[in-house]
Amino acid sequence: MRVLFTPVAATTTPLFHMVPLAWACRAAGHEVRFATPPELTGEIVAVGMPAVEVGHGYKIMDGVLRSRGGRRVIEAPADRWTDSGLVGSADEPATAPPADEHADLRNAAMVPLVEAATRMAPDLLRYTEHWRPDLVVTDSMVFAAPLVSALRGVPLVRQTWGPDVMRMISQPLQGRAADGDVRAQWPRGLPELYDHYGVEVRNDYPLRTVDPWPTSLQFPDLSGRLPMRFVPYNGTATVPEWTLDRPGRPRICVTWGTSTAALGGDEAFVLPRVVAALADLDVEVVLAVSHDDLAKLGPPPGNARVAANVPLHLFVETCDAIVHQGGSSSLLTAACHGLPQVMIPQTADNPFNAANFAASGASVTLDAAEAGTEEIGAAVTRVLTEHTYRAAAEKVHAEIAAMPSPAEIVRALEALV
Repeated sequence: MRVLFTPVAATTTPLFHMVPLAWACRAAGHEVRFATPPELTGEIVAVGMPAVEVGHGYKIMDGVLRSRGGRRVIEAPADRWTDSGLVGSADEPATAPPADEHADLRNAAMVPLVEAATRMAPDLLRYTEHWRPDLVVTDSMVFAAPLVSALRGVPLVRQTWGPDVMRMISQPLQGRAADGDVRAQWPRGLPELYDHYGVEVRNDYPLRTVDPWPTSLQFPDLSGRLPMRFVPYNGTATVPEWTLDRPGRPRICVTWGTSTAALGGDEAFVLPRVVAALADLDVEVVLAVSHDDLAKLGPPPGNARVAANVPLHLFVETCDAIVHQGGSSSLLTAACHGLPQVMIPQTADNPFNAANFAASGASVTLDAAEAGTEEIGAAVTRVLTEHTYRAAAEKVHAEIAAMPSPAEIVRALEALV
């Protein structure tokens, strides 16, 4: 069969989550292609997959910053999320807004995704008119994918990459039917896009949802869920020789997402506090951060090893704990290896990831605005020395290992076609 993958192009995270399943499809003898905006072309080609460029001339991250009036702001912490969505903001009280204000918040947040769908739709439909896929696997944020499913008559499957945050927003990839007037619940401009192509406005286009998030932590009512074992993939690189050795003291991975820097801005840069907190501990620190972040950090402390842009999956199994911003790739990669975690979330879905994963008992979450070096150092010491964190991390590791492999999921996808 022909399988078309359409990850959202805001960051590389959704693409990297799809790579193991795409490889499994290829290994099973299926033809695979990825359709995304051009900014992901290099990463797609690097993993040996054909890239189809769609939605030229628009970058989602640029749209995110423009939708905020050019301001880089910190997202609300996880306790401001409700079953209805986000309430309040990082600098305002967490009081529930009136219905129309909630709609304004939703519409403002979804502007970049609706615009991306509008740009992608003509290219996707033109391409799939000639290269007829038998199945489309998409991200919950690629609102153009259901148009292909409806107009080309092919099954649609979505793939999540964390707690199902998008279930809070009525849209075509929510995965379950909505009550009431669906059109009024969709982000502004999206119903009109579907009208333009003569496609029905409804929430339940995906037949199944491929989900790597641990079952014990995911929402229990995730529609059509296909649990899939998370296989870490964080990019390509040469394996560093130092990964063969284990230091005589705990090794701590410190990593930070590129989108965190873009959304939070330099004024909210937490990484210097993290590095300073670990400088006086008897540990080896592996700084797996971007070159840009390293430049802002200045000279690393004496107990730090620089691993700029080295994919986590190449070395994290040699670590004893991890400190990061709460991104799902970092979180799940560490969880696959049973590492206790310290998270300092700031932006996007990271506070939600951290709050959800905290229920496992395998992590400590700190407030990015308030945590000082002493508190950060104490949190790292806790996860290294208190047995409960390691035991909880091992339990999550065992749960992930028991989930069906990508190869098994391919067989389930074949049955849909």
